[in-house]
Amino acid sequence: MIGLLFLLAFGIYLAVSVWIVKATVRWARKNGRGVKRWGIAAAFFMYLLVFWDHIPTLLLHKYYCATKAGFWVYKTPEQWKKENPGVAETLTWSEHSAAYDAPGVILGYRLNERFVWYDQKIEAPLLPIRLIKESVVDSVKNEIVIQLVYVASGYGSLLTGSGEDWKYLKWWVGSEVCKPNIEEFGDYKLAFERMGREVK
Repeated sequence: MIGLLFLLAFGIYLAVSVWIVKATVRWARKNGRGVKRWGIAAAFFMYLLVFWDHIPTLLLHKYYCATKAGFWVYKTPEQWKKENPGVAETLTWSEHSAAYDAPGVILGYRLNERFVWYDQKIEAPLLPIRLIKESVVDSVKNEIVIQLVYVASGYGSLLTGSGEDWKYLKWWVGSEVCKPNIEEFGDYKLAFERMGREVK
């Protein structure tokens, strides 16, 4: 049903666009203006009404993936243990981590008494592009030990119910999330979390 509504809306948009381009061409011909130039300008205007953010979003997404996304290890679990002798053995962890709240944090958990994991989101102005930073931080020294930065774009989807009201009708805007080294980040995160002993 939703697919049919999309097709209907696109059909109406296409019909209106064709009518406007033809009307513009007729007007240009009647008034001795450049028919081709005015026809192309009208078509481009109709394209931009709906698709103005498509190409800029794709380009910025690709640029951010090439220049901002990545995985950084500032300190391995072994290095941290050497710098903090005997501390790892005193830590405890649980399958049910406590939530961690801080300014700018969209989601966070306390992994154990020493480490927290959290997400921060940085949004590009005007375009639907987000840099997501996942960090594991030594909460006593306030030092990031590992960080993953990935790029997401798009408004969301009607099918998943995520997105910003009418904007998620623009399902074609956006690219696949670029999330490099996600498995490696997960392994390191687990190593920092599971220092010490488990408590039920």
